Amino acid sequence: MSNELLTKGNTVASLDEFYLFLSNLTAVEYIRNFMKRVRKKESSVILASQNLEDFCQEHIKELTKPLFSIPTHQFIFYAGAVDAKFYTDTLQLENSEYSLVRYPQRGVCLYKCGNERYCLCVTAPPHKAALFGSAGGR
Repeated sequence: MSNELLTKGNTVASLDEFYLFLSNLTAVEYIRNFMKRVRKKESSVILASQNLEDFCQEHIKELTKPLFSIPTHQFIFYAGAVDAKFYTDTLQLENSEYSLVRYPQRGVCLYKCGNERYCLCVTAPPHKAALFGSAGGR
């Protein structure tokens, strides 16, 4: 992974279900430092997780906090039953930005790109929507 992202460049690595890495502090620190370095080679690291609470546990909070400020692109979705202040503070959102993702809406998210903010609505064409089905990810 290091070779592709930092030597070859112009590469993307994706870490889904990132909460699984949070029990390994060495891995969290490595990934945090890695995220800072790959941008210099036009590469990217994508982190995906569903629960912000996992990142804010006392013993890892200082290591994970930068993970929310390093990315130049962020896709922020409805978080479910999470305290609004906790959500806005953790993701550094304005109240107006939070209002875009306050309620569940299929295909809608807040897209942050540097200083720009967009309400992003993604719609799949019918032939692709048929592949997703209607079971909500099941």
